[in-house]
Amino acid sequence: MSNQLRISIGQGSDKGVKEINQDFHGACIPKEPLLTSKGIAVGLADGISSSEVSQHASEVAVKGFLEDYYCTPESWTVKTSVQRVLKATNSWLYLQTRNSPYRFSPDKGYVCTFTTLVIKSNTAHIFHVGDTRVYRLHDTTL
Repeated sequence: MSNQLRISIGQGSDKGVKEINQDFHGACIPKEPLLTSKGIAVGLADGISSSEVSQHASEVAVKGFLEDYYCTPESWTVKTSVQRVLKATNSWLYLQTRNSPYRFSPDKGYVCTFTTLVIKSNTAHIFHVGDTRVYRLHDTTL
């Protein structure tokens, strides 16, 4: 019997009553040695409905996180890696807003919530900004 972590991932999103789906989600199950050194990462972002460009912010946040997290040094903890990548992503999105026609309206820029789950070894790390949520489903209970 193998002690290696095995996981299956399913993802879905619905725009709800809005015209545009401002959600974006992604996951990465890397091959070794990254699987052992960095783990499995899942990201979910949701743009704010008052912004016309927040779906772009959601996509950039998730794609950027999943690419950049695996480029952080192996000597960094999960917490350090995630915090530094999120800080850099947030800075980039803020700069996009500052250089756009939306710079004077905090509800119209490149803004989104972000939640990530990193599973490394036998530990799940959850990082969260905004009102996006992670739930644990066990049998039929959240």
